[in-house]
Amino acid sequence: MEVKQLETRVSLAPTNKKILEMNRLIIKKLQGEPHIFYSSDSIIFEDQNDLQNYPPEFLHDLTPSGMPPHALMLKKGVIVMLLRNLNPKQGLCNGTRLSITGLHENFISAKIVSKCNRGGVVFLPRIELTPNDVNLPFVLKRRQFPLIPAYAMTINKSQGQTFDHDGIYFDEPVFSHGQLYVALLRSRNPNHVKIYTKTSEVQGKLLNIEKYFTRDVVYQEVF
Repeated sequence: MEVKQLETRVSLAPTNKKILEMNRLIIKKLQGEPHIFYSSDSIIFEDQNDLQNYPPEFLHDLTPSGMPPHALMLKKGVIVMLLRNLNPKQGLCNGTRLSITGLHENFISAKIVSKCNRGGVVFLPRIELTPNDVNLPFVLKRRQFPLIPAYAMTINKSQGQTFDHDGIYFDEPVFSHGQLYVALLRSRNPNHVKIYTKTSEVQGKLLNIEKYFTRDVVYQEVF
């Protein structure tokens, strides 16, 4: 499949863990040698003992939502998504999709494939990132390129974007209000939406009928 076609296609899944796994599998199948960029991780602490409780090896295994992984695997031509607002006037906003054109130790060059400033060539540095995940007992600081591969993305991250083809992978059902609605409306053509549901107690194939189901989540108090 040509790069142009990949720019207009996406796979969606409910969880960050699943899309990280899917992207790594896709990138391994693409031509070219991978380049892995490793982050520098630390924590903002109040108690000196926290440094001993949370060693770097533990921090490297964490990939909170909206953060790049410690080991960011990329190849030239890979489609990625920007995770922070860097320069909105230049089209570098949180959620912008780009195609990698060059990989260097201290910067990455890429071409914008999203609508805003499409075709523009940009240079991206490493920056310090902190997650919005309040479930962590500390503040994680990760110095890494603010990118994540975007052949697959979470349903929440896809909100507001449109694609020619949309594949939805439900290894488990959606877990928050409106996710199913968002996933089903990402394609410009409803006939180009393909859905896979992994069979479990709350989703799968209906007995003796060629129909499939998954659980939706609706907060009635919203209405």
